[in-house]
Amino acid sequence: MRVRSLLIALCAVLASAGLLVVPFAAEAAPTGTSSASAGCYHQVGDHWECVTPGAFCPAAAHGRNGTSEDGDSYRCVQDGSYWRWKPAGSSGGATQEPTAKPTPKPTPKPTPTARPAGSKCSQKYLPLPDPKCQPGTRNPAVTQETIKSTICSPGYSRKVAPPVSYANALRVTQIAQYGYADRRPSHYKEDHLIPLSLGGSPKSAKNLWPQPVLAGKGKTPADKDAVELTLWRAVCHGEVPLAKAQQAIAKNWRTAVRRLGL
Repeated sequence: MRVRSLLIALCAVLASAGLLVVPFAAEAAPTGTSSASAGCYHQVGDHWECVTPGAFCPAAAHGRNGTSEDGDSYRCVQDGSYWRWKPAGSSGGATQEPTAKPTPKPTPKPTPTARPAGSKCSQKYLPLPDPKCQPGTRNPAVTQETIKSTICSPGYSRKVAPPVSYANALRVTQIAQYGYADRRPSHYKEDHLIPLSLGGSPKSAKNLWPQPVLAGKGKTPADKDAVELTLWRAVCHGEVPLAKAQQAIAKNWRTAVRRLGL
C-alpha cells in the first residue's frame, strides 16, 4: 500500500510538471453518414445487385441501376445532399445521368450464329432474347384504364414481382435452354422483356429470359433499365399509350425510345 501511494504521488507531480501526458480517446466518427457497404450489394459491370432499398449508395453507383434481393429494379438517385437506392421510376430524388465510364470487357462467349447442341433458344438475337422463346407477355390486369392504380402507383412492381426463388430457378433452366457456355447465374439477370413497370407478365417464361450482364455499350441490363424508365414516365404522363410502349419494348428495347419519338 505504501508503494502504491508513492507511485500515485509521483504521477501527480509529473502530471503537474507537464512531464506525464494522459492519452485522449480517439475522436468518434461523425454520425449521420452511411458506409458505402450499406446493404449486401455488389457491382457487376455497370449494374448493382442485391441493393438495399433506401440505403445510401457509393459514388461509383451514382445514376446507376441495381436490383434488390427481391428482384425489384432500383436506381441510385440524389436525395437532398445524399444518394440513395430508390425504386426505378419513383418520383423521389433527382436523378442524374451517369458520367461516361470505360465499357466493361465483355465476357467471352461463342459467336451466336446457331443454336449450340441441345439448346432450345438461339443466341443470334443478343442482346435481345429469341422472339420464339420470349415474345413478351402482358399482365391482363394492367390496361390503359387501370394504369393509375397499377403501374403508375408507387410500389406496384414490388407488389407483383415473382419470388426470388422462382426467378433464380427459372434463370438456371433458361441459361441451359440458350446454350450459354458460361453457366454462372450471377452473370445473367432474369429480365422481364415487357417490364413490370409497363404491365408485363410477372411470372410467364415467355416474358422472362436470362439477359447477359456483361455485354457491350448499349447492350447491358442497365441500358435496358434506362429505356424502361423513359417509357414508364411517358406512359404515366400521358405522352404514349400503354399498348404502343409495350409493343415497342417487346420488339426491340434498343430502338423503342426512337420509335416512339421520345
